[in-house]
Amino acid sequence: MGIQSTSNISRETAINRILKIDALIAEKNYRELESETSEHDIDLAEYVNKAEPLNVDEETLLKWTDTMLEDKMDEPFYRFSMFDNYLIREEETY
Repeated sequence: MGIQSTSNISRETAINRILKIDALIAEKNYRELESETSEHDIDLAEYVNKAEPLNVDEETLLKWTDTMLEDKMDEPFYRFSMFDNYLIREEETY
C-alpha cells in the first residue's frame, strides 16, 4: 500500500469524524463523502451501497474505549488519509 504514519487525534475529533462520516453514509451522500475523504483505491458507490451505518449518537461514542474509536478511525472513509493510522491522545499531531 505505501508508507503509513501514526496521527494522534483527540477523542473529540474521532467522535466528530465518526458521526459526520456515518451520517453521510446513512444519507448515501456520495458527493459530500467524496469531498470529505481521500479514498482513491475504493469504489465509493459500492462501499456506501454495502455499508451499514453505525446509527450511534455522541452519547454512545463517549462510552467507547480509545481502542474502539481508533479501530473505527482506521477504516476506509472514516480515516482522514489512507496512509495514516490513529491513536487517541490528549493533544493532536498531524
